[in-house]
Amino acid sequence: MRGVGSSRRIVALAVLLAVSVLGIACSAGDPPTASADAPSGTTAPGTTVERTYQFRTWDETYVDTSRPTPAGAGTPELPERTLVTTIRLPQGEQPFPLIVFSHGLVGHPRVFSELFDRWAAAGYAVAAPTFPLTNRDAPGAVANWSDLANQPGDVSFVLDQLLAANDDPSSPLFGRIDADRLGAAGLSLGGATTYGVVFNDCCRDERFTSAMVLAGATLAVSGDPLRLDGHVPLLIVHGTDDASLPFAGAHDTFVAADPPVWFVSVIGGSHAPPFEDDDTPYDATVERFTTAWWDATLGNVPDGFERFADAATVDGLTEVEVKA
Repeated sequence: MRGVGSSRRIVALAVLLAVSVLGIACSAGDPPTASADAPSGTTAPGTTVERTYQFRTWDETYVDTSRPTPAGAGTPELPERTLVTTIRLPQGEQPFPLIVFSHGLVGHPRVFSELFDRWAAAGYAVAAPTFPLTNRDAPGAVANWSDLANQPGDVSFVLDQLLAANDDPSSPLFGRIDADRLGAAGLSLGGATTYGVVFNDCCRDERFTSAMVLAGATLAVSGDPLRLDGHVPLLIVHGTDDASLPFAGAHDTFVAADPPVWFVSVIGGSHAPPFEDDDTPYDATVERFTTAWWDATLGNVPDGFERFADAATVDGLTEVEVKA
């Protein structure tokens, strides 16, 4: 496995991302917040397992007093890091696998409501922290990309809080998380956050057992290269027409990574819209194959990887490569 990333490449990619995302932020609107109890949809036969869960949606605020928030483009330094986290929890008494999702630069959990709803309806708890400096409501967020250095730690801290709640009889999460089935996922700068928390020596969290990177920035969080060493299954998804983070860079990451790793090309897809709540031709396919990925890696579904490959292979929309 070749190391991925260098300090020069980090700066170049981060500048490209910041400039590109500025244009996205100026044009993207926010969808309505999901309801507290939302009904699930159905799944396509032969690709994902048929499940229909009702689920609750609510926010928790977690405050990490051990790490500061640096001064941002429009905010002063703070002595702590505050992480408002949106949680979806399927109804049922059994423990569910958990996915922790990281939004991108000038992003927010609320723009992924359709994707998160699909995952929760399929039986996955979803927790999505709002990063203090890079979310779209933070003043000058587009200039705060360097707070990436702190975001893998945010993900681990949020996971700590969720697992503590899982052991707390007074919490609605009591006994509801399967601590042995944990997925990390993210979009764009959130993809870089996911690479960091799963594969970077600075902040690798060995509790995660599956990783998904959507239109991700391959940026090492520290000066060390990423070690894509295959210790957990990795899915990389990227649009062929991504003008923010070029497709070739994401595919190079796939080539450099040790197996098991899968790569899904979103044919003609741009940067964020295929994955966020924008209305695109890819929506149903992305929801289907990402759910199938969690089925294969967290859901203990028989023939899960075959089902995933079927779901991720759609003429004219998506195609999949694998190094298993």
